[in-house]
Amino acid sequence: MTLRIALRTTFLSALLCLPQLALAQDETTEAEAEQSFSPGEPYLVATHRDWELLCTRFEEDGDEVCEMYQLLIDEDESPIAEISIAAIPPGTDVVAGATITTPLETFLPTGLGWSVGDAEEMRVEGFRMCAVIGCIARIGFSAAEIEEMKRGTHANITIAPFVAIDQPVDIRVSLMGFTAALDDLQARIPATEPAE
Repeated sequence: MTLRIALRTTFLSALLCLPQLALAQDETTEAEAEQSFSPGEPYLVATHRDWELLCTRFEEDGDEVCEMYQLLIDEDESPIAEISIAAIPPGTDVVAGATITTPLETFLPTGLGWSVGDAEEMRVEGFRMCAVIGCIARIGFSAAEIEEMKRGTHANITIAPFVAIDQPVDIRVSLMGFTAALDDLQARIPATEPAE
């Protein structure tokens, strides 16, 4: 069994738990999404090239909680991982945070590698947990890292599968539409009341 088949088989069961938003996503408008409001269910509000903007409301007249989302695929166009990015309100060193979900049989001690473009240096983050949908890592991005992503065309996620820890797998993240999606996301952060 090849590594690609092993990863695809493992991840396929995890993907069954992911939102099925890809169906008819180009036809969904924000008005239609609001009309079919379902508490706690994410809905598509915009698409910026390779990034989707998903929002969730827990009360019909409540604030939206939004994130950027991209389903990551391998060279055979099979789903292999996913990434979502949330904007952080001003006042911290972190501008945005990513949640990355990889297949369940990821070798956790190796961690998750992250790099932008063809950079030789790779940032390594530990995994937080594994759940039914896969193994989850989180990354906080500084303003400088966000600017680097805005200038780039792609980023790279590197993981090691449990069945072949000496054969790392590189997963490409498209940065096409990243700037527009992030601007849209940041515009949706609810305004905070000034402290008295």
